[in-house]
Amino acid sequence: MSYYVYWYIYHGQEWPFSLIQESSIDQIIGRTGITFNNPIVHFQFKYFLAISRIRLIKRNYIEDLPYYSDVFGDQTLGEDILTHEDYPIVPVSALDNENKLVNLFRKTAFQPSDKAFEEPINANARINPKFYALVYHFIDFLKEHYNDDMTVYHNQRTLKHIMTYVTRDIVFYYIMAPYSLMHLDTMYDTNPEDTYTDLYKDIYTFFSNVDQNEFPGIYNAAELISRNLYQILPSYISTIRAEDIIKVKVLIDPGNQASEVVLRNINTLKFVEIVPNDVFEDVDVLITSLDVLPLDIEKKKYPANLKVISWDISSMRPDYIWLLIQLNQIYVQKMKAKIENSKKKKAL
Repeated sequence: MSYYVYWYIYHGQEWPFSLIQESSIDQIIGRTGITFNNPIVHFQFKYFLAISRIRLIKRNYIEDLPYYSDVFGDQTLGEDILTHEDYPIVPVSALDNENKLVNLFRKTAFQPSDKAFEEPINANARINPKFYALVYHFIDFLKEHYNDDMTVYHNQRTLKHIMTYVTRDIVFYYIMAPYSLMHLDTMYDTNPEDTYTDLYKDIYTFFSNVDQNEFPGIYNAAELISRNLYQILPSYISTIRAEDIIKVKVLIDPGNQASEVVLRNINTLKFVEIVPNDVFEDVDVLITSLDVLPLDIEKKKYPANLKVISWDISSMRPDYIWLLIQLNQIYVQKMKAKIENSKKKKAL
């Protein structure tokens, strides 16, 4: 907890610890030979080691890490960062637990995304099979809810990445949160379940229903795990419900290349469905090259809240980007209206 407080307040801008000299931490890292491709990870690691050093010199030792052993057995996640030379009066068992904690953060919380590297994230350690079983169960749970929208199923390398990420996340919280609930109500003004999408709610439903005795830390951190995965998974899953899709009708000069370019551009948006020219009732947006559309006689056929976007067939690339932004704003407004209506119904 101290690490997260110090990191989010100072975020590498300055050394926040008056009790610990930065040079002493640099010496420890330098001796290990650990190198950092990402300077942010270097700062994070230094902050964490500084807080570790404060606890050790004040003799606030970690007496036991039982849930670490449940996950990794007697394996280590890397070479010992802290040695008896650094802390000659610290008991061997306490120093061993400290090294386990330091390496756990280094291999989980401080790991970059798989998108930055060719190799997937991996702790290079054998993990208790029950965690892999839980991850498989979670992926199957998503598959049941989103069917063919789970595009991750069609790419084995991507599937391995996301499963490794989920495993890393739940293992971290299994070890770190077995004794008390970890939640977000002190960090955010609103309840995530009121503002987050259906995907968040589905993930939370899964992790808040795991066996409390078998996975205590995962159960206690269900909200944090759900928030983490809610931000990661949309790039793998299409989570747009059919009722949320924007229906767009395009009426632009036939035979003009502008019509094809508009259609091709808006087709890149997952939340847009292009409807045929003879559809009127179920249209959210009308994109037209004629300023007079819809005609007065046709207005009665369209919904009252129809959004009309006039289009110049001589438009250039920046105009197409503007169009995509407009459609995105319409989609966001539709989602906000849905959330507000849901709140009103709950209030009643």
